[in-house]
Amino acid sequence: MTCVFAAAGFVLVGVLAFVPIWPCSLIEHFRVQYLFGGIAIVAATCRLAPRWFDAALIALLVDLAIVAPDLGATARDKQGTHVRLLFSNVLATNTSYDKVAALIAETKPDLVALVETRAPWFEKLAPVLAGFQRIEHVRADNFGLGLYARGRVAGRAEHLGGDIPTLVAEVTLERGPTLTFVVTHPWPPVNTWTQDRQTEHLAALAHRIRELRGPVVLAGDLNATPWSRLFRKLVGTTGLCDTRRGFGYQGSFPASSAIVRVPIDHVLVSCDVGVRDRAIGPDVGSDHLPVIVDLVF
Repeated sequence: MTCVFAAAGFVLVGVLAFVPIWPCSLIEHFRVQYLFGGIAIVAATCRLAPRWFDAALIALLVDLAIVAPDLGATARDKQGTHVRLLFSNVLATNTSYDKVAALIAETKPDLVALVETRAPWFEKLAPVLAGFQRIEHVRADNFGLGLYARGRVAGRAEHLGGDIPTLVAEVTLERGPTLTFVVTHPWPPVNTWTQDRQTEHLAALAHRIRELRGPVVLAGDLNATPWSRLFRKLVGTTGLCDTRRGFGYQGSFPASSAIVRVPIDHVLVSCDVGVRDRAIGPDVGSDHLPVIVDLVF
């Protein structure tokens, strides 16, 4: 009987994942976890509940068809100028400033993008970022932003689709390439209202990116996984490519659990930009793990 309930629940969850209303829409962010759970359930139904085997197998195959193209993609390395980018949601209430500073010093990035930065972060990281030009947008909530570059930075915070800021800047690096850099952090979909705000934000962001001169780099905690409808629509509208493709799962949130961790911290780039390497960084005291990407222009 337990196996029957598990199989029925597995099929029901698979159906609900396609319902575009909260909280059903949250299911699509955990498709990889659903996939591994489904393998165990299908194996069990084969022996203990054969009448449910076909339904469970179909649900499993549908989920596999959604995540397999993403997880099986190849990287886009090229020859050219190498640029290292460090992106991190540092968590507004995090006080492990020394860990983030140490990571910046160790990885030696050309570009640093930070979200959830309140005023103390700007002060504490100033020494390690002394050689960078910057744009810092201070807020008392969880939507402060910072962009730092070894070169010239010109831009400002824009409010796209609501009152949450997005940094849009033209960056000319010391070692050559000029690019347009976007840093953003929409609302997390914790209820219907915030999901609607997230949808509006990402739609306005996509429209804004289409206006920008390339190459474009977008870094942000998008609160959306690569197999979610919102993410696929953003990529489809902007024409940007996901730097994570070809480098595995790369879950970044929550930092405290490898089992439920999902990739919601993203770096998207114009598709003519190469990606030499991409990795998830160490724990820096945040609920998110940093992302380190080696780009090629």
